[in-house]
Amino acid sequence: MNSKEVNHENIKPDRIEKNVKPMLIAGISRESAFDEGLVNAPVQWEEFGSFIGKIPGQIDNIAYGLCFDMNNGQGIEYVTGVEVSDAKKLPENFITKKLPSFDYAIFQHKGHVSGIPQTCDVIWKEWIPKTKFEKPEESDFFFFERYGEEFDPETGTGDIEIWVPVKT
Repeated sequence: MNSKEVNHENIKPDRIEKNVKPMLIAGISRESAFDEGLVNAPVQWEEFGSFIGKIPGQIDNIAYGLCFDMNNGQGIEYVTGVEVSDAKKLPENFITKKLPSFDYAIFQHKGHVSGIPQTCDVIWKEWIPKTKFEKPEESDFFFFERYGEEFDPETGTGDIEIWVPVKT
């Protein structure tokens, strides 16, 4: 298996987190057509990476990649960000997104960061249809990536989770 392949056999969440507290995420937003995918995500992460640890009000050293639906499935808004305590004194090109309280199915992504689209594809096309879970109607985002403190940006591996909002 090369570094971009991910083993998706019997994919299932590592855990379900109930009533996760709302989060305010601040970062950089880019839009793309749905059929283009997130081809510019590496450049966006490179641009955002220099801000990590220097953002006013930043909470912990965890980074997020948020994927929002745009134009009724015609596009994707991708936000690279961190959780902040408030939106004061943010860099000029930053936006904020408030994630409401949801239940989440949390999947560990094993392998290189470039394999995340394949993991998400399996979650949405195989796991969700086979379970009792569905996307909450009030959610305007598909999922988010959570890059924990053990994530290594040099190797693109370690401590990556995919958080999918669900309702039963």
